[in-house]
Amino acid sequence: MHDGDIDYARYTLRELEEALAGINRHRYPRNYANLCVAYERVTSRPAPAPRDASASVAGTLVDEPPPTRYDAYGRHVPNQISRRDRVAYLVIALVLLVYGACGVWFDDLILPGRRGREMHFHGPLAWMFYGAMLCACLVMASVIADHYDRRDNEASYRLFADIFKALGWVLFVLSLVFQMFRNA
Repeated sequence: MHDGDIDYARYTLRELEEALAGINRHRYPRNYANLCVAYERVTSRPAPAPRDASASVAGTLVDEPPPTRYDAYGRHVPNQISRRDRVAYLVIALVLLVYGACGVWFDDLILPGRRGREMHFHGPLAWMFYGAMLCACLVMASVIADHYDRRDNEASYRLFADIFKALGWVLFVLSLVFQMFRNA
């Protein structure tokens, strides 16, 4: 049995109240939403507020993953990213993409520094640094895509972003270290 499989349409008021008292709304958000809709249909009033979310088992608090958001009809409510953030991510990603592509094209990718101390990457190190920039662009693109994707797959976007963040940082640090050794 999966979350959302239970049909509460034929439950009596007493059965609905018992189910509301015992359901774990964080573990079974779709069943909880379906249960609330059935309760409202029978009583013409909203379902009572659930008990405290921090349930204790043998004196210790249970750590549960944050609930996925569902509306009253059991439909997934996707992440909402503000227009300002989406535009900022898009502009930054495009600037990084173009700046890095020009640097690789001319075989001189420049990392600006303080007081005129900049680093110039050439050859494979320029490509490695550009790879880090591409990873940053992909992470920002995944945030934008997550806003428009209406499916319940935020965990996949989070995993994608975490992988490319880690890969981007590794490429960035390696290119800096190799460049410092090359200059030494």
